[in-house]
Amino acid sequence: MGVVGFRSADGRPLTDANRRQMLDALAQQAASALERALLAEEAKQIELRARTEELRTSLLSSVSHDLRTPLAAIVGCATTLLQDSGTLAAAQRTDLLRTIQDEAEHLSRLVANLLAMTRLESGHLVVAKEWVPIEELVGAALARLGSRLDGRAVDVHIAREATMVHADPVLVEQVIVNLLDNVVRHTPAGTSIELVARQDDAWLQLEVLDRGPGLAAGVEARVFDKFFRGPGAAPGGSGLGLAICRGMVLAHGGTIEAANRPGGGTVVRLRLPVEGQPPAVPTETDGAGGDEGSE
Repeated sequence: MGVVGFRSADGRPLTDANRRQMLDALAQQAASALERALLAEEAKQIELRARTEELRTSLLSSVSHDLRTPLAAIVGCATTLLQDSGTLAAAQRTDLLRTIQDEAEHLSRLVANLLAMTRLESGHLVVAKEWVPIEELVGAALARLGSRLDGRAVDVHIAREATMVHADPVLVEQVIVNLLDNVVRHTPAGTSIELVARQDDAWLQLEVLDRGPGLAAGVEARVFDKFFRGPGAAPGGSGLGLAICRGMVLAHGGTIEAANRPGGGTVVRLRLPVEGQPPAVPTETDGAGGDEGSE
């Protein structure tokens, strides 16, 4: 493991047997301590490899069905379109193309979650913070979900003081997408969704509220565990969406929690720390706000 040397303060040889015995004992104790430290590190690496293998196995088992389902739908629709000899009506062709698009987007979200969970588990998730408008993040998330939100009213309320957030826009957008997708998956079709953003002291708070069946007693914290599926959960889904949300929010130094909403439904509340001052936003008086109300 190494070599240890001793030199007396006066430079004379260590001829005293008692002193030699004491120094030998010290060297043995140091060697034993180093050996225990190395063994502990080896045990930690073995445990890490075992956990990684367990996660890999669980991921493959959990998502194998979810990967096959959209792929089968895409292949089936594409095959039908390729073999069509002009007998399909325009409406049928449109439905098949829309199915391909929806299933491809579903597959894309699933792969994105798998990659995100891999980065989280390996400790390689990089948080690149920048100032970004909350409205932009919410709009991008809604656009990514596309037809998944058809038939649902989505009400967005952003407080005047909560216009900007200092965060990684890619990660926060993924969090919002996962939260909205979770609502769509676990609430009746046609029910409304609310997104509320406000600033509370040193925290920026974003809430996603629904009018679904709510959470069963005792599962409020467990919904963020990997692969957890609550009682009566809808079929499909890998059980990773909310776990990824928690990992990404924690990587920002924030918190996330779920609770039952008064009057029925669920509220998921995430809080991100407010760091520094956002850049000044141009106004009409600065000559840059003439088209502010055109959206």
